[in-house]
Amino acid sequence: MSKLLLNLPLFSNPGRYAVKPLALAVALATAPSVMAVEANDDEVALDNVYITGGADEISRQPGSATLIDDVALDTFEYTDIHRVLNAVPGVNLQEEDGYGLRPNIGLRGTAPERSKKVTVMEDGVLSGPAPYSAPAAYYFPNVSRMSAVEVFKGPSTIQYGPATIGGAINLVSRPIPFNREGEVDVQYGSFNFQRLAAHYGGQQGDFGYLIEGLNVSTDGFKDLDTGEDTGFERNDFNLKTSYQLQGSESSQLFQLKLGYADENSDETYLGLTKDDFDDDAYRRYAASRLDNMEWEHTQIHLTHQFEMNDFTLTTDVYRNGFERDWFKLNSFNTNDVSLSEILANPDDPQNRSFYQILTGERASGQSEVEELRIGNNGREFVSQGFQTRANYVLNSADITHDVEVGLRIHQDEIKRHHTEQSYRMLQGGDLQAVDGTFESTTRNKDEATAIAVYIKDDIQIDNTTITVGVRHEEIETTRTVYDLVNGSKVSKTTLNQSITLPGIGVYSQLTESFGVLGGVHKGFTAATPSSSADIQPEESINYEFGGRYSGYGQAEVIAFLNDYNQFSGTCSFQNGCDNDLVDEQANAGNAQVYGVEASWGHEYQLSNLSLPVSTSYTYSRGEFGEDFTDTSGAFGEAGLDIEEGYRIAYLPEHRLNVQTGLTNGVWAVHVSALYQSEVRNVPGKGSIAEEDKVDAYTVFDLSGSYQVTKQLQLYSTVDNLLGNEYVVAVKPYGFRPGKDRSVNVGAKFKF
Repeated sequence: MSKLLLNLPLFSNPGRYAVKPLALAVALATAPSVMAVEANDDEVALDNVYITGGADEISRQPGSATLIDDVALDTFEYTDIHRVLNAVPGVNLQEEDGYGLRPNIGLRGTAPERSKKVTVMEDGVLSGPAPYSAPAAYYFPNVSRMSAVEVFKGPSTIQYGPATIGGAINLVSRPIPFNREGEVDVQYGSFNFQRLAAHYGGQQGDFGYLIEGLNVSTDGFKDLDTGEDTGFERNDFNLKTSYQLQGSESSQLFQLKLGYADENSDETYLGLTKDDFDDDAYRRYAASRLDNMEWEHTQIHLTHQFEMNDFTLTTDVYRNGFERDWFKLNSFNTNDVSLSEILANPDDPQNRSFYQILTGERASGQSEVEELRIGNNGREFVSQGFQTRANYVLNSADITHDVEVGLRIHQDEIKRHHTEQSYRMLQGGDLQAVDGTFESTTRNKDEATAIAVYIKDDIQIDNTTITVGVRHEEIETTRTVYDLVNGSKVSKTTLNQSITLPGIGVYSQLTESFGVLGGVHKGFTAATPSSSADIQPEESINYEFGGRYSGYGQAEVIAFLNDYNQFSGTCSFQNGCDNDLVDEQANAGNAQVYGVEASWGHEYQLSNLSLPVSTSYTYSRGEFGEDFTDTSGAFGEAGLDIEEGYRIAYLPEHRLNVQTGLTNGVWAVHVSALYQSEVRNVPGKGSIAEEDKVDAYTVFDLSGSYQVTKQLQLYSTVDNLLGNEYVVAVKPYGFRPGKDRSVNVGAKFKF
């Protein structure tokens, strides 16, 4: 047996401290960790499990890349992807439910709503329910079952469309272990939070397998006026099998992954008035008591990898299915007043009685306008395709070419059947359906077929790496609208898009401790199916320039500019759009988003103690480049006249994360501090008016662990250590809070 050495740093990008797994505890360190895995010399190497290529590749990339490995994920035991990504520079996030059920992630200033402007993958395969026809990611893989998370930005994102402006995120599922092993992880905490995770797997000869299950639930940290729970329950079950064929000059690996997941959550979009938030940030009005999301997700992913000398061919065939029922409060039974207007001005005479009905303070009167409209946005999704990529390394004189050629044929669709029914608020906060008011409000189907090809060449000349690449996509989307009553076809609209995306990046190691990088690439976000024929895809030219330092710690600074010639937004219920405009795209003309990403990390040795420090900082600014009217609300507020120079909403100017820890190899303590500056609720200029401002906040998280034996570890975490009450959103309906202080304890047993 030989030893296969895998570099697994926490933050492989220089400028993030790495995590080194010590013998008996989780520790933080600047040096990359090394994990030895016994393997046959002729086994297929699984380096491509990481899209970034690992620590060595990241250090030479012309763009920013971050690898968060399993040791880092275990440090704070986060189940919320937002908290995992807080330490990554260039990320702009918007919390929503406090648990990361439906994440809102932006990269380099892209709109965070439902992560729709970011390419999200699991094991290199698109994971969104319908990435082309409905990119809002209402499903997001459970980070609790992942072994790593990768984030990358810049020219390298051209490989991973359809969204190539901000960047891409790849979630790496747990690999099949070489030796037979398993783990049980049990956690309990505040608000009856419970997490049970278990996995077992190994290899026997050329056959490998992994079985894992996950259950996460909580009663929720918000207090419904009527006393019901406000939490969720999630289940996730996965099976992996693999088989290797060994030849005299080649190796092949077949891997099959099957997954099933479901969720039942009692979350809501209904927030609070400002006064009610200040009085009790975690209150929920009685009118939201029926709000509920139920979904099921299925996954089939077959991978084949062929290796011979310097040539590798990797092929994936995949199919994801997602079905959901989403019950939520939509409005009162009138067009004269909206929920957002009521919560913004509850003391207005016109709004007072409606506010009292929302809170359950009074029952609905006899007038139909005092009835609540509660809808079910029922949807079915399919995402499936075939992708293959070939890698070949060519050495010529003093130049090395690492060439990659890829092809993806993808198809996805969404079927919408939205319904509504009127409900009366009863005395005491109960809700009663009104007979004869049930109706369909939306029936349509969006479909997309996309063919994407790309070629990329990493050219190594001495201490300089030049990355050149080009991506081309042909996309056809259709929208079919059906009659609300009998379901017959009413209309069909087709949109064809063809785009070529070139890019080039350079990284040069000028001295032993300092290197510079720069790049430019064309960015693109596909237009979604629409009933409008004049909708255009989002396009930009993206620039970056920066440097890396390795000496007293590791540091990285990158300045970026995304120069949009067509900036677009997509309506969603989350940003306050009317129900009949949900998923409709709108164009805003040119815009600019620019900023700086910076990070530094170092480890101090104090006798037998280690004290690592890591900081990451992002400055972002986004401005519209021309005058227009936001007719749908996709950019902030329906009917708002936006002028050239208006700042883009929900883009914080400053985000700072500091992490540190202390460990002696048996016990470890870590703390994370996040600061986010104030943001605008709607686009505007100058200082932010109080009614349009989401205040700045600072949140501290704490974790600790103790290795009892080689097999048993005890740990504890505290999210929001100081119990700060802070606003994460004002859209669509009132003020909503970040997660309350949450204390959890857990134990892991390996066998």
